[in-house]
Amino acid sequence: MKRVLNINVGVLGHVDSGKTSLVAALSTQLSTAALDKHPQSKERGITLDLGFSAFTVPLPPHLSHLPYDELQFTLVDCPGHASLIRTIIGGVQIIDMMVLVVDVTKGLQTQTAECLVVGEVATSRMVVALNKVDLLQPEQERPKAVRRAIKRLGATFAMTKFAGVTMIPVSAKPAGQPGAAALGLDDLRAALVGLVPPAPRAVSGPFLFAIDHCFPIKGQGSVLTGTVLQGSVSVNDPLELPVLKLTRPVRSIQMFRSPVQRAVQGDRVGICVTQLDAGLLERGLACAPGTVPTFRGAVAAVEKIRFYAGRVPSRARFHVSVGHSTVMAGLTFFGTPDGAGLPRAAALAASIANLAAMAAQGTPMAFDAARDYLYQDELYGLEGRPQAAGPQPGQPAKQPAAGEGGSEAEAEGEGEEDRHFGPQWVLLQFDQAVTAPRDALVIGAKFDADIHGEACRLAFYGRLVRLVDPSRPEELATLRLFKLKSRSGVIERLQPDGATAIVRGLIKKESDVAVFAGLKVFTGRGEEGVIEGSFGKSGKLKVHFPNGLAAEGRSAEDNVVTLRCKRYIFDPNAKKVLRQ
Repeated sequence: MKRVLNINVGVLGHVDSGKTSLVAALSTQLSTAALDKHPQSKERGITLDLGFSAFTVPLPPHLSHLPYDELQFTLVDCPGHASLIRTIIGGVQIIDMMVLVVDVTKGLQTQTAECLVVGEVATSRMVVALNKVDLLQPEQERPKAVRRAIKRLGATFAMTKFAGVTMIPVSAKPAGQPGAAALGLDDLRAALVGLVPPAPRAVSGPFLFAIDHCFPIKGQGSVLTGTVLQGSVSVNDPLELPVLKLTRPVRSIQMFRSPVQRAVQGDRVGICVTQLDAGLLERGLACAPGTVPTFRGAVAAVEKIRFYAGRVPSRARFHVSVGHSTVMAGLTFFGTPDGAGLPRAAALAASIANLAAMAAQGTPMAFDAARDYLYQDELYGLEGRPQAAGPQPGQPAKQPAAGEGGSEAEAEGEGEEDRHFGPQWVLLQFDQAVTAPRDALVIGAKFDADIHGEACRLAFYGRLVRLVDPSRPEELATLRLFKLKSRSGVIERLQPDGATAIVRGLIKKESDVAVFAGLKVFTGRGEEGVIEGSFGKSGKLKVHFPNGLAAEGRSAEDNVVTLRCKRYIFDPNAKKVLRQ
């Protein structure tokens, strides 16, 4: 039996760009769900579900060191209609590389842009098929028209991680020429072969399998068709269906109708199991027992999708795709505190690096639950987060050097020092339980937006980094998310020692002074003091300044005393304990 290296290729593009015709022209083997078998697909002439087919080529020289005899490309035909983007997202995690099909007569369209976003999240390997070049007339002017299209599209791709992408002119089904051979397919196949990495498949880690179809075979059992996402599986291994809470042994495995004893990461196979009602499962996950949890909340490392034009605010509700589910979720965004970010020049490079780290095959940054994080009103893009006005808790105000004023940019609040660039996270609280790997890919979207509009509906993407049970306040309290709080008072008078001041207006008369004792405050001049306790019964405080206060030449602004502190939003004692 030939040993086959399988590569999964997502074929994406705008509806009517000719994706399915291109897949049909390339394919030599069809699976159980291929080339628009869905009855509505045939009726409407568009793809409604993921279709699977394949073609094989000899193993190229740059892969000759691997233990395989031939190279197989499984083509995943993804629907292009706007209403079916959720189906596309479900296919993201199974693809190794991508063909973006562009109608050369129309260029990039709305769904093409959304597919490009999905591609950035899914893979770093892409080739563009410029389809329908036969429609560029007259024929003698066709090469010049193709060059213009490549130049125009290249400018768009330069703003993505696919800068310099290979673009191949093709015609999957030449118009008005029944039976005519497709154009450019050999070049497209060669481009795909060149993208296959020489590194061997990783077979470590617990087995994880994306199911796209389930059907019964009389006398045999139920067959789960899909793609191995991680690890490996062999005949007789136990297989868990986590959504159904069932575990069944693997009876047999087939790869494009040929029996095999083992499947590894990247393989597209059918797995036969017994004692399973095929009607209970259509799409989902299978895994090694006990490795895929079900949960209602999670923390994810996220980035805003730069093509999304709207705000993504905390406390909003978005459609969130995770695993094979798309459910509504409440959002709470947070990031590293001011002063712990990146310089502006490094922010773009970090964002591009995050595309790789948080993509389906990447490794996201570890989440440190022991550190403090600043609550954010929204998710920010490359413009950065506005820094809080004034100093941080426990820090003095920054004073300009003698004879120097702030720069014009600083005066207008537009300087780099006024923006924070750093990693961001979101707490997701799902409306219903979801089942997915602990590090699953996450995509947030506004699917209730107008599907006929021109705007990109995909808002953010990322990877799960921690699971949380939002129904348990004590578990939420382990997330050290804080809001900055600030209050001001005025020095009423100095005591004779020159180091103690009586301050009014900093707290209310009925406030518990013990909550504020020991906290640092700063005057308008940046002088640091510590609250010692109350003075009288009218809400005044006694504040000690270790370095003393100069009594002469003090303006009204100099006598303003400011207290800045943190309030942890999930701390049940937040109103009783202030921290700096």
